[in-house]
Amino acid sequence: MVYGLSVRRPWFLCALAAVTLYSCPYFGQLKSANELPRIFLTTEMVDRGTFAIDARLPELGSRFDVSRTPDGRHFSNKAPGLSLLAVPAYLAVKGWHAVAGGTPSLRELTWAFRLSAVAVPALAFLPVFWAVARRFAPGAPRAADTALAAYALGSLALPYSILFYSHQVAAALCGASFACAIALARTPDLRRPGRWAAATGALAGLAVLVDYQAAIAGLAVGLYLLARAPRRWRHAALALAGAAPAAAALAAYHTACFGAPWRTGYAFAPDPAHARGVLGIVGPNARAMANALVAPDNGLLWLSPWVALAVAGAVAIARDGAARRRVGAEAAVCAAVVAAYVLFLGSTVPEFGRGGWSVGPRYIAAAIPFAGWLAAAGLAAVDRRPAIATVALALVWIGVAVYVLAASTFPHWPWPNFTNPLRSVSMRLVAEGMAPYSAGTLLGLRGIAAYLPAFAGAAAVTAALTAGRDRHRWRRTAIAAALAAAALVGYARVPERGPGADRGWRYIERIWEPR
Repeated sequence: MVYGLSVRRPWFLCALAAVTLYSCPYFGQLKSANELPRIFLTTEMVDRGTFAIDARLPELGSRFDVSRTPDGRHFSNKAPGLSLLAVPAYLAVKGWHAVAGGTPSLRELTWAFRLSAVAVPALAFLPVFWAVARRFAPGAPRAADTALAAYALGSLALPYSILFYSHQVAAALCGASFACAIALARTPDLRRPGRWAAATGALAGLAVLVDYQAAIAGLAVGLYLLARAPRRWRHAALALAGAAPAAAALAAYHTACFGAPWRTGYAFAPDPAHARGVLGIVGPNARAMANALVAPDNGLLWLSPWVALAVAGAVAIARDGAARRRVGAEAAVCAAVVAAYVLFLGSTVPEFGRGGWSVGPRYIAAAIPFAGWLAAAGLAAVDRRPAIATVALALVWIGVAVYVLAASTFPHWPWPNFTNPLRSVSMRLVAEGMAPYSAGTLLGLRGIAAYLPAFAGAAAVTAALTAGRDRHRWRRTAIAAALAAAALVGYARVPERGPGADRGWRYIERIWEPR
């Protein structure tokens, strides 16, 4: 058996899928600037055989994610991969309506595209993530389980698994590419290694086709393959061959839309931030770095504090000779990927790197699996120190609480209206009984009752993953959960200083669904 692709206790994965898919937040009047251009690209490719979305412009709200070329045509400024992935779902929905009558609504298409093109690949990646985490924490299965809970429910992975955004799909593809490279490099007598090399390249190429920023992680995986593959040059060539179709498709798309294989939609984007520096990259600056790491409304360490355990994991591996031999090269890749994305985000024009209306620093999403694998090693390193291990678990519980709240309520935190959207948006929505579409509302639940299955399910699966059948671990988990609850009280006390917070709240009330 190839290490890294076996699935242990699959009911955990089913439970994680149920929690992820429980909430279906949709707000038609929001006219999401990230989702609509991608949706319209899919429909226009199928219906009119064009990449231009001019015919759908009147249906847009903001046009910040739409590029206007010199010939007057309009295109999505995003990489086209996610829209291509949604084509089968669109054909299926159209086929259904051709038989049943009527025309697909935008709500139907949004949900169908979210499920087929985003949620399915995001959830399919979880057993891969879990398997690689076990390699980083051998002999400490509970550390790998806890890392799975942190990644799946306590990070950017959760909200971006239920929205038609590219970030989580790119993260899954990059992570799967790295898993294939590890199998190729570390599995003796691997059957058909050439196919694993080609799969490594194909997944990395698809990741870039889906999200341009995935090139950072893809480059790191490629260098790892070149350094560690048994027949490095042959396997590197096969990886390049695997990536070639996606690269050719992206080049053809750029040429058709923007006039050259290397020119992206950002060259014609209306957002002035893209015109500064090199596509919005101006060099390291304190404000962008603070936005990425510590800002209460967006910072990675504020919303997913367990990411700090990645540092502990990297140090633990570096200090242990056996660990260095087992996963030293892999840990170096993970550390490099995380550092590169932090540097990238901290080097952008702050307004661009902030990512607009979003939950967390979404442009760093592709690095989160790599941080999670290092965190697994960090959790294993502190496992025999009860006090430190309890604090580490509390960091995981905080991330789960933050992201389950955000994903279950309104995963489009308005910016710059709120400086503490966790309290002023997510917690307030729960307190006022405003619940979006979900499996609960489908069954007739309303208000706080509609939230309870998501919250209870997330708490149950997190507790089961972190504690298992060990009563001592259950005690530790209970204390960690209590510490996380206390931390949430502290988060709720951070003062709101956002300009126009009242106006932002009135807007949320106006567009809210269901009423």
